[in-house]
Order: sequence, then structure tokens, then C-alpha cells
Amino acid sequence: MIIAGDIGGTKARIGLFERRLGKLEMLLSERYVSKDYPSLQAILKVFMEKHQASITQRLEAACFGLPGPVVNGRVKVTNLPWEVVQGDVGASLRLHKIKLVNDLVGTAAAIPTFGPDSLLNVYEGRGYVDRGGSCVVVAPGTGLGHSLMHREAGWSVLLASEGGHANFAPTNEDEMDLLRYLQGRFSHVSVESVLCGPGIANIYSFLRDTGRGEEPAQLKSPDAANKITSIVTELALTGSCDICVKTLRMFCTMLGAHCSNIVLTYLATGGVFLGGGIPPKIAPFLTKGPFVEGYLKKGKQRERVEATPVFIIKDDHAALYGAAAIAATL
Repeated sequence: MIIAGDIGGTKARIGLFERRLGKLEMLLSERYVSKDYPSLQAILKVFMEKHQASITQRLEAACFGLPGPVVNGRVKVTNLPWEVVQGDVGASLRLHKIKLVNDLVGTAAAIPTFGPDSLLNVYEGRGYVDRGGSCVVVAPGTGLGHSLMHREAGWSVLLASEGGHANFAPTNEDEMDLLRYLQGRFSHVSVESVLCGPGIANIYSFLRDTGRGEEPAQLKSPDAANKITSIVTELALTGSCDICVKTLRMFCTMLGAHCSNIVLTYLATGGVFLGGGIPPKIAPFLTKGPFVEGYLKKGKQRERVEATPVFIIKDDHAALYGAAAIAATL
């Protein structure tokens, strides 16, 4: 039996898996609010105490995907006050076969398992589509994560990335004004500053403060300050607020441009897989014009990007299955 985890800045999922007929089957999973716990071990203690009776065979291995770079089996978790050490987690579970990986590496590990029901096609690709090429995961959620599954000559390797913290690169006048606006608020304006949940709030604030739209009544109340992203998204999806629609359109255009930047950086012609919590929620916007327009605007390299499809990962447990798949190889 295997324990796997998908740990995010907002939520944490822990799953119990069993090998059956050469395949991994998830027996059960639990979801936790990450900030309610002082450590990963604290979550695992609650999980193990609740499900001890379900562990009918010896625990064999464990793998946990966490936001942040893993260096020498140690990770300072992004957006949480945790430092997780591989050996300490292994000791708490009494396991020697244990691995910590970047959370998006876990998602990339699940790519080979995706079926038609796991994905929503955003852009299908034109001309020759390299189905066996390298793939990237781009995941806007609490933050912005990346990972790569590099494929070559029948083998593959998973690579972590902290590309979400690279500099934000505007592509038009409005985006240049957005950069200047954010430079007045932050010492470093990363692409994550605009392409994540708080990034949506940043875009909205820019449009509001620069007179590019009228603030809706729902966002004028004092208790709306901590709900800007959810309110903006909800009003944009209903089409009832012009400034909120502008916010999501701008977000989608920049996300499209960023995704094609990643395609060209890694020559990831096998596809872009959009993970994280935001893409499934704003799928109606992503499947329309702004995202694809931003994605294809690549000058002389447009043809290469045109051939690369883009999908939204619909399976909310993808990273959990990916972490279990990694644990199975230990």
C-alpha cells in the first residue's frame, strides 16, 4: 500500500493507494485546509489515526507533492509557514521509501494516465500535432506553478520549475501600464503577480484605480477586501460587470502568452496542461478568444505554437495519482 499527498497553499489532499493487477487503485482520500495545521506530519497523524483500519497490508512507500523547490530532501513550502524534511516525514510514517517532490511534478507524473474524461480541450492544435512530444503543466491557483515531462526516444523525465517567479513580461500598452502599477506596490513583479488567485485581484485593482471601469456594488462593501478574486470571477462569468469581464479577459490573454512562452522555452510540443484551481472555474473564458489570441501571438515561431494543443485538467485528484505513481517507482 502507498500513501500519496498533494499539498497546496490552500488545501491538502492525502490518499491511500493499493497495487492491484499492476495498477494503482485509490482506496480513499481526505482533504484538509492546509493553514489549519502546523506541519505535514500533523495532517498525516490525523489521516493515519482515522484510517488505520483501512491499512490492511504493509505500507510500502510514500510521495508528497509540495509547493516550492525541493533541495536535498527539504522544502520551505510556498505560501505556508512550513519546512518539510523528507527524513522526518519518513520517520513519522516508519517508512524508508519516501520522496518529496514539487507539487507540479506530481501533476506531470499523472499525464500518461489522463483519459478523455480527465481533460477539457482549450485549443486542439493545427497541422502536425506531436502527441509523443514533451509536455508542460502550467497551474495558476494560490500561486503559479510549472513542471515539465520531457520525452525523448521512448523515455521520459520529470523536471520541477520555479518559472512562476520569473519577471512578468507585458505584451501591449495596457499590460505595460499594469507592470508600472504593480512596480509601485511590489519590489519584484513576477508572472505569478498576475497569473494566480491574488493576481486576478491585482489586475482588477489596476483597472479600477486607473479609471478603466466602474467598481460594482458587491466590491464596495468593507468585507469584500478578502473576497475580490471570487467576486470578480463570479461577476465575470455571469457577464454582469464590465470591469470584471475585462479583468478575466486580461488574465486569459496574459496566461495564453505565458503558456506559449513555456512551450518555446522547453520545445514542449506534446501539449500544455492547465492545472491549479483557477482554469476549471473559468473554462468558459479560456475556451474563447483572449486565451488563444495571447497563446498564438508568437511572430515567426507562431507555427510551432499553433501545432501544440492546450488542455484543462478536470480531474481534481490528478496530482494525487501522480504522486502515487512516483511512490510506486521507489
